[in-house]
Amino acid sequence: MIQIILGVIIVLIGIFVFYKYPLKNDVKQVTLGALFIILAIILKRLAVMVPFLGLPSLKITFEILPLIVAGLTMQPGYCYIVAIAVDALGLMLAFSGGVPFLGFTLNTVLQTLIPCMLKLYLNDTKDRLLEMIVKIIMIIISASSCIYVWRLNTVNISSQQYEVTLSIKLMVLAIIACMMIILFVFIGYYKAKLKKEEGHIFHLCVLSVVSIELIVTFFLTPYWLEVMYGIPFFASQFVRILKSCVMIPAGILIVYTMYKMTSRVLK
Repeated sequence: MIQIILGVIIVLIGIFVFYKYPLKNDVKQVTLGALFIILAIILKRLAVMVPFLGLPSLKITFEILPLIVAGLTMQPGYCYIVAIAVDALGLMLAFSGGVPFLGFTLNTVLQTLIPCMLKLYLNDTKDRLLEMIVKIIMIIISASSCIYVWRLNTVNISSQQYEVTLSIKLMVLAIIACMMIILFVFIGYYKAKLKKEEGHIFHLCVLSVVSIELIVTFFLTPYWLEVMYGIPFFASQFVRILKSCVMIPAGILIVYTMYKMTSRVLK
């Protein structure tokens, strides 16, 4: 039943996108779309393993970053096509039998359309308001993460249970605080350095990365895992918090850099 509901949602999103924003013939968009698909597929097969306090290595992947840049630079229709193509090709390359779960297809679609919609509907929003929205979201995420980690006693990683000691809790809280400081320093630095138009797109990059982490990483993916395998919703949040401490600052820097390079090509 959940597969049918997800399929209907994905189709309805496609109908809305193509009806509201009809595709326009654009060779640059098609070429960029193909490049984003290739880059996302390559990064999907690569991962960085980061050891942490004696726990098994955390798997850090960056395949969502080209999708975010695609959302910030391409028309909605092309964004939808890129997302479906990346998901379909990824399934073909990693096919192990069985029926693919459409929840992860929806994740991929949202990873391109969320930045695209943010740019379309917040393009005229003042930078100060965008900055305030980003900071409020980050404070909510950080505060919730700190409360969750502080109340956690054990964590399951790779089917093994590990004790979360006081020293680990303090270390994670320090990492979360460092991430917040780094993010605010990023925003302040680029706010002072960039011109008004460049500063606006930088804030959109920040908001895109943070929004996707909140919606997809912290909410949808754990829910899909609970539906598929019966894994409790909060069981994997500890690892996701640690990953986000890396992904949010790194993602913002990489997405903004990729966006500037792509914008030069489009010009």
